[in-house]
Amino acid sequence: MVLRLSMMAVEPNGWKLEVNVELLAHIKKVYFNKDNLSDADMQISRKISVFEGCTARSILTLTSGAFLVGFAKFLGASNQISGIISAIPVLAGIVMAFSPIVFEKMENRKFITCLFCFIGRLLLGMMIIIPFIKVSRVFQLSILISVFFIANLLLAFTSPASQTWILDITPEKIRGVYFGRRESIVLGTVTIITLVMGQVLDRYEKRGDMLIGFAILYIFVIFSAIANFIMFSNIKEPCNKLAKNKVSFKNIFKIPLKNNVYMIVVLLMALWNIGFQLAAPFTSVYMVSHLKLGYSLITIMTVLASFTSVLSVRLWGRLADKKSWLYLIKLMVVIQILCFFIWFFINRNTLFLLPIAHILSGAAIAGINISINNIQYSFSPKESKTIYMGFSSAVNGIFGFCGTLAGAYFVKDADSLYFKVAGFTIENMQMIFLTAGVVLTGCLIVIRILKKYEDYATIQA
Repeated sequence: MVLRLSMMAVEPNGWKLEVNVELLAHIKKVYFNKDNLSDADMQISRKISVFEGCTARSILTLTSGAFLVGFAKFLGASNQISGIISAIPVLAGIVMAFSPIVFEKMENRKFITCLFCFIGRLLLGMMIIIPFIKVSRVFQLSILISVFFIANLLLAFTSPASQTWILDITPEKIRGVYFGRRESIVLGTVTIITLVMGQVLDRYEKRGDMLIGFAILYIFVIFSAIANFIMFSNIKEPCNKLAKNKVSFKNIFKIPLKNNVYMIVVLLMALWNIGFQLAAPFTSVYMVSHLKLGYSLITIMTVLASFTSVLSVRLWGRLADKKSWLYLIKLMVVIQILCFFIWFFINRNTLFLLPIAHILSGAAIAGINISINNIQYSFSPKESKTIYMGFSSAVNGIFGFCGTLAGAYFVKDADSLYFKVAGFTIENMQMIFLTAGVVLTGCLIVIRILKKYEDYATIQA
C-alpha cells in the first residue's frame, strides 16, 4: 500500500496536507464492505484463513504456557506470580460478555477486529523490551502483567466477532471438513514452530544467554503479528445484519439471574472453573521450576495434548449425540479428575506419567469445550441466548481467576511444605493438583441435579 501525500500552499506561512482520496477508498473497500460476497471470494478467504490461523495460534502458543512462565521467572517472578500471570487470559475473557454490546450495533466489524488483534499480538511480542528497561525487578513484572493483560483484553474482546466472521464465510455443509482440515494444518505448523523455539531456548539456556533466546522468540512473534495482520485484512467480511434486539449492559446480568434453572448451569460452570483453574496454570510452573524440564520436552507434551484434543473431539461429539451433553460433561469431569490425581504422583522419578497426564488433559479439554458451550446454549431461552452466553463468559472468567488466585496463595503459604509417605515425596504444588481433583467432584453432584431439568433444556434449544 503506497501512501501519497500532495501538499498545497494555503497561505505564505502555512501548509496543508491533503491525504490522497485513493487511500481512503482503498481502506473503505478492504474494511467496510457493503456488497455480497461471491463463492470465489469466500473460497479464497477461507484459504487465507488457514494461514492466518497458523500465525495466530503460533503467537498464542509462544506467549503462553511454559514459554510465558519461563520468561516471567527470567524476570524474577515467583511460582505464585507465574501462576497468576498464566491465568490472565482467563480473567481477560470476562470482556467477551460485553463485546456484543458493541459489535451487535456494527454492520462492519472487520476494521476494529483486525486493528485490536494486531495491537494485542504486537504487544505480546513487544514484551521483550521489558528486560531492557532499567527499573527494579518488581516494576518489570508489573509492566509484564499490565502489557499481557491489555493484550489479552484486546484479543478476547474481538474473539466473538472474529469467530462469527470465519463461520459466516464457511457454508454449514462444509464446516466440519473445512475446520477439521484447517485445525490439522494449524496444529502441524504450530508443532514445528514451537519445537524449533523450544530447541532455541534450551540451547541458549545451556549457554547462559536466556535473554538472547527470548529475544529471538519474541522478535518472531512481532513478525508473525505483522504477517497475521496482512492476512487477516485480506480475508473478506460479509456485511452483517444488525440485531433487532439491542443488548444492554444491564440485561447481561439482570435477566439470567432470574432464571433458576440456568443458575444451576452457572453453578456447574463456576465449580468447573474454580477446580480447573486452581491447578491448570501451575502445571507449566511445576514442569519449569520443580521438574526442571527442558522447553523442547515441555513443547512435545503440549503438542501431545493438542493432538489428543483434535483426535478425540469428533468422538466426543458423536458420543454426545448418542447419549447427551450432560453425559459427556460428566465423563470429561471424571477424566480431568483422574488427570489431576496423576499430576499429584508426578515427580522426577515418575516422569513416565507425564505423557499420560497430557493425553488425558487434551481429551478432557476437547470434550469440556464443546459440552459447556452446548449446555449453556441448550439451557438458555431462544430469545436471549446472546445475553445468557455473555453472562456465562463473565462468570467463567471471574471464578476461573479466583481459582488461580486461591492456588497462587496456597503455593506461597505452603512453599516449605515437604513430607514423605512410604518413600513418596509430596510438595505444595502436588497438593494443589490433589485439591483441584477433589473440588471437581462437586461438578458431578451439580450434573446430577441438572439431569432432572433436561426436558427444560430440550424446550429452550
